[in-house]
Amino acid sequence: MIMEINGKRIEELGFEASKKGFYNEWNALINALKLEQRMSCNEASEMAFNKLLSKTR
Repeated sequence: MIMEINGKRIEELGFEASKKGFYNEWNALINALKLEQRMSCNEASEMAFNKLLSKTR
């Protein structure tokens, strides 16, 4: 199954991660999730952002 990448949403999350100061961590976590848990780029981007955002609250 081929999943389409939602580039606009990923870009929005990257921009927000950058504004909040955790872009590098977000990007690294996306790559780890994609490799370790075989997640799509879309899922990994959302999960990584939410996980890191919850740590800043």
